Amino acid sequence: MGWYGTLLLAKPANGTLPAHPQVRPAFGSRFMTPGPWGNAVGLHDLGDGWQRVGVKPFYSERLRLAAGVQALVAATAAPVLAAWVSESVCAHVEGSTPGGVALSVHLPNTDEECGYEHLEGQPARVQPRLAVKAVEAWAREAGRTPSTEVISAIVDGLWNELPAMEDEVLALFAALGFPPETEILPVIDAEDPAFGDYGSTADWADMKASGLIHAASRGEVLGPEYDLTPKERDYLRFRDLVWGSVYGGGLSREELIARYEQLTSQWPDQ
Repeated sequence: MGWYGTLLLAKPANGTLPAHPQVRPAFGSRFMTPGPWGNAVGLHDLGDGWQRVGVKPFYSERLRLAAGVQALVAATAAPVLAAWVSESVCAHVEGSTPGGVALSVHLPNTDEECGYEHLEGQPARVQPRLAVKAVEAWAREAGRTPSTEVISAIVDGLWNELPAMEDEVLALFAALGFPPETEILPVIDAEDPAFGDYGSTADWADMKASGLIHAASRGEVLGPEYDLTPKERDYLRFRDLVWGSVYGGGLSREELIARYEQLTSQWPDQ
């Protein structure tokens, strides 16, 4: 199974990109962290205040790709580029700048249906010349010198099995003209044993909350068994605190441990 998630490139005024208040409501809270195969889609410093990060929404969170890009541009007064990747096969790319550059393109850039459900619809094919022009304009407003050759190769509209689409998007980011990047390591481990097994309760509550949201969007009403219990709501709030702290900007490990101890004291059966 391939990778699903958003690769986000922006310039937060201070702190890390995951800690920016506009990021999680639009793109989700499950930021990519180091694993057995490294962390190519994790948080990276691109120099001059620019950062990129990979993030996935939890079940009860809803991706707002285009609106999230616009909100982040307004908040940072800097260009923003985001790409939702579907199973490492294709991507919906949205870009915007304070100066009015706008980009919405599907990779690969073809009229052919990709077979994946893009929540905001699959963007129509853009003439490669116009797509390249928009990407270059984005890069120049960001103060970069883009590589026309590499950008053109990525938006030429051809289906390629390799590389994986997340790697293709990262190649597009690099072609914008940013210097070599440096990985920023997490300051909190979301699976820290000191936080116990909060994930199992939070994940179950997350799926129930997602069911309620989906039913409401269809005008349906689910039975009372889908209502979140006070305990489940508390565990979701704790998960929110944990993931809001993974790359800084939230609570310290000691503070999270104290919150977890309060949680288990209130719900001792967990």
